[in-house]
Amino acid sequence: MTLHIDPVALLVLAVGLLVGRAVHKHTAAAAGGAAKGDIVGAIGAAAAVVTALFLLLTAGGSAAAGEDSRPAGHTPISQQVGEVRSP
Repeated sequence: MTLHIDPVALLVLAVGLLVGRAVHKHTAAAAGGAAKGDIVGAIGAAAAVVTALFLLLTAGGSAAAGEDSRPAGHTPISQQVGEVRSP
């Protein structure tokens, strides 16, 4: 079974991982030679970057609403209002 991963999603994930790694290395260097780095800050930074890039590059993951987006058997509100007002 082959799983297709969207190239934009892969790019967003890769950038998030790189930012997380950079934050982790920066906090380790800033704290001293024996420090391990701030893993929580690195995970938080990576999550923030992934979320922001995902929302910016994929338009929030929402598809454009068209005629096929509503459930079958439901008429649009504009038609329902028009039917009530017409004699």
